[in-house]
Amino acid sequence: MPTMFHRFWLACLVFTAITYPARAGSEAKQLVYFGAWPHQVAVFDSAQEKIVDSITLQNDVPRTLILSADKKKLYVTTLNDNSIVTIDLTTRKVVSSFSLNSGNRNVRLLGLTPDPNGKYLYGIATVISKQLDHYDVDRPQFIVIDLALQKIVRTGEFPKEEGTFGFRTTLKVSPDGKLLYLFRENILVFDTTSFHVVRKIDLAKPQAPGVENVSLNLLDDPNELPGRITSVFISSDPFVHRAVFGIGAIDLATLSVDFSPVGPVDAGNLMPLLLTPDRKVGYTVAINGDPGNRRCEFWAFDMTSRKLLRKREFDGRTRFSFGLSADGSKIFIYGAGFEIQVYDAGTFELRSDVETPGDMTTNMIVLPATSASVTADASPPQRAR
Repeated sequence: MPTMFHRFWLACLVFTAITYPARAGSEAKQLVYFGAWPHQVAVFDSAQEKIVDSITLQNDVPRTLILSADKKKLYVTTLNDNSIVTIDLTTRKVVSSFSLNSGNRNVRLLGLTPDPNGKYLYGIATVISKQLDHYDVDRPQFIVIDLALQKIVRTGEFPKEEGTFGFRTTLKVSPDGKLLYLFRENILVFDTTSFHVVRKIDLAKPQAPGVENVSLNLLDDPNELPGRITSVFISSDPFVHRAVFGIGAIDLATLSVDFSPVGPVDAGNLMPLLLTPDRKVGYTVAINGDPGNRRCEFWAFDMTSRKLLRKREFDGRTRFSFGLSADGSKIFIYGAGFEIQVYDAGTFELRSDVETPGDMTTNMIVLPATSASVTADASPPQRAR
């Protein structure tokens, strides 16, 4: 017969189980891929907070990582020889590799995205031709890469009136593969057959009254809904041009922009917004001030009300990128160095410094957690009272 003492402790155990919900993904594989010097793709398990594998490339320094639509393959672009390397994520083996360069022609990629069927990569590139005493630099153009034929099979002229490009331009293909989206100060939509402009949303005059000069900063998010992009916006009102920070959601099917102003913000950078699995909390990093005297802060937002929940200053590097684990419980500060700083998303406290096998040269690709034990709870447990 259980005594009263035993019953008391049994009740305490039950109460503790209710009060301390399991953190999301505590038993799940949470794999993150990134490129590192000199020619490797590292595999980071964010649940264990350690590097668990490395994939050697036979080409060159990795420059950008792109995840296939079915999340089964990783496409790697390289720096000097402009190769496309395909890695099977199940076996972590290189299954194909080819260079876009030919003869004296150097194809410099400005942006790249996969189609939903895994047959093509759509991109924007500049061709640089080496001559005897000079280089010819062509205007940016659309390119279509056939992954089976391992070559560029189509090109298209990019509209001259739309200006120039920066590094890692954000591109997305619609779920039906018929439209190509280009995200910059505005959203341009192109037909993937003719590369003609189908529609243009000028974010200087978005579908939100009294807001202009909206800018986007986008990354792939494993917890984002298909066909939707949620991001941070910096805008200014058309009257006194006061800077306004806000959160917006873009429906790629209708190209509607749902923008919610949050409040005024000082001049500076806002990194992409990344979501927890239940999409109830969003995290970003705000950077204000000059490199010698600047302030870096973590910001957490309630995505239902789009209100700021909490923020905290942290020691930012001179140059860094921001990521979030698949279960939404950990924040990553990485890039331009040999380590990943792992922070607790609930408390913003530093958890660990993970040494990488080389200087990080690419963006991070965060895979969705692979265990059914992953839950939507991304909030820190509350202590029993």
